[in-house]
Amino acid sequence: MEKLRIIFSKSKEALALTYMEVIDIFEEAFKNANISIEYTDTKNPKPIIDFAESLPPNIESIGEIMEVVLIEKLDIPYFVKQINKVLPSGITVLNAEYVINDNINIMDKVYASTYLIGLIYDKNKFIDKTPRQIEEIKRIYKEKLNDYLEQDKILVLKKSNSRMERIDIKSDIINFDFLLDDSLEITICSGLIKKLDPVDIMLGYREYISEDIEYTLKRIKILYR
Repeated sequence: MEKLRIIFSKSKEALALTYMEVIDIFEEAFKNANISIEYTDTKNPKPIIDFAESLPPNIESIGEIMEVVLIEKLDIPYFVKQINKVLPSGITVLNAEYVINDNINIMDKVYASTYLIGLIYDKNKFIDKTPRQIEEIKRIYKEKLNDYLEQDKILVLKKSNSRMERIDIKSDIINFDFLLDDSLEITICSGLIKKLDPVDIMLGYREYISEDIEYTLKRIKILYR
């Protein structure tokens, strides 16, 4: 038996799927592709499919990780081709590799995730503005986002012990940078021990600028030891 680590994307029609629905989809896909995988040795056998970290619904990703044990070793290109034939639209296996079966769940190895965040501007702010003025408006939003993340403390309102309180999330942000298209690439703590929800970052930014600006959110990588 061979342990296979799979990288897959989740987008478009699949965005609303829950963690458990994705597990069911992959189980069905393995059956339809005639790929035998390991199941639990119980009265009601369940597929042994481990995810690095569950992704909340409505967040796009191109870097999801799952591990499964194949009964028979398959050529990687063949596996990717066969499984993608039977997966529904919105879920695509991008790559896979065989790894040593160390009996440690991939979820226990995760320590961070990297996201891309893009601001969606209110077009009404651009009415009757020149291209230069529009770029200046965008620059100010980017500058405020940078200033917000550079604070010594980043306090966001979160529910804790059945009450709302302000929590400092600064230490949960590992690093960030702005890309050429002005989107924010940010790596944050993730996993079982310490986890930051990227939505909380943007809720804090909205409060910081006193505006409910919209944004796009995509996970591009899960980091593990």
